[in-house]
Amino acid sequence: MYPLSADDAFFQRLRLLDHDLFLAVKSKPCPRCGGPLDTAHYPRKPRGLGECELKRFSLCCRREGCRHRVTPPSLRFFGRKVYPAWVVILAGDFCRQLGLSRPIARQTLVRWRRFWREWLSESHAFMRRARAWLPPGHPPCNRPAGVLDAFAFPDRDSWIRVLTFFRDAAF
Repeated sequence: MYPLSADDAFFQRLRLLDHDLFLAVKSKPCPRCGGPLDTAHYPRKPRGLGECELKRFSLCCRREGCRHRVTPPSLRFFGRKVYPAWVVILAGDFCRQLGLSRPIARQTLVRWRRFWREWLSESHAFMRRARAWLPPGHPPCNRPAGVLDAFAFPDRDSWIRVLTFFRDAAF
């Protein structure tokens, strides 16, 4: 089961988990100057979801002269990519089965496959940290589908674990 076919409860759960991450970051001072952080959410229109608009939780330093933006990690968004996180994770291996409202450009898929080959290589810093999350003895993964297998894909709870696993890879 892919998240696109999931009910609204799945997406609401992702939103709540993102909100918890937001609250954890908001409770801390600005990492640059130590000033207080104010809410500064901004709209995102992830591709492939039709005309859906989502808010990306974010913060901004209140101190004049700093105004540094702090954007907490997310399970719904993958860094600055314009597709939802789960689409980026699945696209390399299952792009035809996603059923997106607009197809993903071929050059985008090539770029994402290159991204995954680099990030999931055993020598990359992300994968060295992430090995602790994978079950003991799990073979090396060089594509997202290998990681999905490690988390007993495709039940809904495994999707939360997969998105949490990749959350730290976003940049």
